[in-house]
Amino acid sequence: MVTLAFIGEEKELEPDFREQYAARSLNQLRFALFSALIIYSLFGILDVALIPDFTHKLWTARYLIVSVSLLGLLFLSFLPFFKKIMQPVGVLLVIFTAMGLFRMMTVAPGDLSNYYFAGLGLVLIMNYGFLRLRFIWASVAGIIVITTYILLSFAVFKTPFLLNIVNSFFLIFMNIIGMFIAYNLELNYRRVYYTHQLLQIERSKLKTLNARLEAKVKDKAAQIGNLNKEIQKEIDKKK
Repeated sequence: MVTLAFIGEEKELEPDFREQYAARSLNQLRFALFSALIIYSLFGILDVALIPDFTHKLWTARYLIVSVSLLGLLFLSFLPFFKKIMQPVGVLLVIFTAMGLFRMMTVAPGDLSNYYFAGLGLVLIMNYGFLRLRFIWASVAGIIVITTYILLSFAVFKTPFLLNIVNSFFLIFMNIIGMFIAYNLELNYRRVYYTHQLLQIERSKLKTLNARLEAKVKDKAAQIGNLNKEIQKEIDKKK
C-alpha cells in the first residue's frame, strides 16, 4: 500500500505505531529544526560574498522570514500537542525552506541565481532523511517543492533555458531516489514495530500459559495433599 499503513487485521496497530513513531522522532525533528536554523543563517555569509548589492533583500527572506519561522517551530515543538501535528509541520518546514530559496533565486541577478540551486539538494536531504517524515508526507513535500521549482524556473528565474532543463532533470531524479529512501526507511521501522508487537503477544501468551500451568500444579498438589490426609486418617483408624 502506498501509505504503508497497517490494514486488515493489523489495522488497530496503526494509531499506536504513529504515536510511538512520533515520540521517537521528536528529538530528531528538534535537532533538524535547530540544524536548519544554523545552516540557513550561516549561508548569509554567501549572500555577502556573492551578491553584496542585494544582501538586504536576500537577508529579509533569510533572517526575517525563514529563520524566524524555523525558530518559532522549534519552540512549538516543546508544546504537548505538537506530536500530533509533527508530520504536516515537517512538510510545511520543507516547503517553507524551499520557498525561501526560491525567493533568493528570484531576487538574485540572472547570472548568480543558480548558485542557490544547490540549496535544494540540502532541502531534499532534510525532507527524505533528516526529519524522519513518513513516506507519504515526505513524498508530498518533495513533489510540491520540485513542481514549484520547475514552474518558477521557466516562468520567473533568470537562468538559461537549457540550464533549467538540466536542473529540473537532476531534481526530479533526486526526488525519486529520496522517495525510495523514505519508503524503505518507514518500511523497516514498521517491520521492527510489527515484530516487536508479535513478540509482546507471544510473551503475553506464554505468561498466561505459565499462570495456568502453575494454577493446575497448585490444584494437583492440593488434591494430592488432601488425598494423603485421607489416607493417613484411614491408616490411623485401623491402628
